[in-house]
Amino acid sequence: MIETRSSSSVLALTILVFGLSGPPLGAQQADDFQPRNVISANPIGLLINTFNGEYERVISPTTTIGFGGSTSSYEYEEWIDPGPYPEPPATGETDPSGYPIFNWTDPDYLQAIEVWEQNSNQRNYEDIQYVNFDVFFRYYPGSSRTRTYNAPIGWSFGIKAGLTSVDGAGVGDGTYIGYGFDANRSWVLGPNENFYIGLGFGLKRLVGVPKVDTDWGRESALAGKIPWIGGDLYSTIRVINVGFIF
Repeated sequence: MIETRSSSSVLALTILVFGLSGPPLGAQQADDFQPRNVISANPIGLLINTFNGEYERVISPTTTIGFGGSTSSYEYEEWIDPGPYPEPPATGETDPSGYPIFNWTDPDYLQAIEVWEQNSNQRNYEDIQYVNFDVFFRYYPGSSRTRTYNAPIGWSFGIKAGLTSVDGAGVGDGTYIGYGFDANRSWVLGPNENFYIGLGFGLKRLVGVPKVDTDWGRESALAGKIPWIGGDLYSTIRVINVGFIF
């Protein structure tokens, strides 16, 4: 679990990023470029227990900065360890080779097997909640052939950093600093070209997640508890963000 100074660092980064988002271009370009803002959210994600919203500000024809938050919940399935397989009781006699003879029809032994088989099919279901907050920087390369540089429209590639809170994972519960990247594609529609649609996919590495011993060695406490990637690497999907440019 991170300390208070980690949250302060992310807040300071947010202030610094948006403090630099004042005049986006020099005076020689002021007539050709006007800053734009995008507010979008992903209501469709509510159907799969995930939701995100973000604010993005254009700071040049090819770059934007912004911040966003998301929340998602997943049902984690965990098998219950039934313990060692029951052993039949010895009769106290031995076979001609000297090996002990076991009573395979002992009622208590047969009952123990039945209980073991029932327990081996038992599973725990836990709801795990993830909450993210990130600041980001995105680059929109545009096209050198057509000289079109229209951030925040088109393909973009970005970096991000922020906090992720995990609740319901047991040992993995906590709040962690994370960093990562994303790739996005966006369009504008409508007669005034102010209706925004965006798709995107990204990865975020969580720092400081505890390790636990498993049958396969020492692994992240979140291994198997995050869909698609798992462990310390958390995938972020915008699915379909819709919003407005103003």
